Amino acid sequence: MFFHQNRRRQNNYGIYLLAYQLFNSRYIPPITLAVIIFQMAIFLGYFPFLAQHRAEAMCLLPSRILYRCEWLRMLASTIMHVDDMHLYFNMISLLWKGRRLEPWLGSNRFLLLLAVFAVATSSTMVGLSYLADEVFSFNGGGYMNQCAIGFSGVLFALKVLHTTYFPYSDHNLFGWLPIPSQLACWAELFFLQMLTPNVSFIGHLSGIIVGLAYTMGPLKTVVDILESIISLLLGSIPKSFSQTRNRTRSNNRNWFTNLSFEGRNSAAYERPSYGWENEQRNFNEYTGGMSEEEQLWRATQRSLYEDS
Repeated sequence: MFFHQNRRRQNNYGIYLLAYQLFNSRYIPPITLAVIIFQMAIFLGYFPFLAQHRAEAMCLLPSRILYRCEWLRMLASTIMHVDDMHLYFNMISLLWKGRRLEPWLGSNRFLLLLAVFAVATSSTMVGLSYLADEVFSFNGGGYMNQCAIGFSGVLFALKVLHTTYFPYSDHNLFGWLPIPSQLACWAELFFLQMLTPNVSFIGHLSGIIVGLAYTMGPLKTVVDILESIISLLLGSIPKSFSQTRNRTRSNNRNWFTNLSFEGRNSAAYERPSYGWENEQRNFNEYTGGMSEEEQLWRATQRSLYEDS
């Protein structure tokens, strides 16, 4: 979202709403929860150098980044927010996406992805702003001097991953309009720009581009290399995607079931329960810990690869 001085709010109603949602969510993966709490702490002023009064100095301003080398803006801008409701909507979106993606990817890789996506979306936004102003001169220029702030770019990248890994999930625009999974990100980008013109179109578009670069391009290879390097530096052996995902799904589910908050509306956020999970016999050795939806997706992908 573009930063404007007069958009600052004087109350923290969004913080109370977000805290209520967290306390009434039965299962929240560890990295998702930690990132949400971290950004809440930033907004509440627990990190003075990222306090709200410094939002204008930390927002993503492409001209300052390119011509004055203010590189800190590329990271600081993604974890700061304009006001409490901006923070609330972004963190609820992260909560929903993290509940699916973190168990699927593994907590360590999910944390690495958030860091890579934060840098990649900011870099892409700077590049697109430069192209729009200096090369194509869209709308008379001005993109290089637009100050953007917020986690939305990373969220759009995560949405691309979600629609790729869970193509059979329901995708409803505004909670009621069904949208094909392949078009969900683009539809949301279009309608957000129509309803709230002050949002950063280039920032959201950058998130979609980064998500596609991960699912269809070279960014996944970069993340794989970084994950291997970090694993070697920490003295552990890099694990395959499936091993990490299956192990983390089982561990996170058992751990957070014991530490979860109970609430009336928790069913809306908890992972679907399948009948065979309640039986004494362990079926994970046959299913790999995957749900029926995930087994169907895996079988479809394997069939496509075998046919090719």
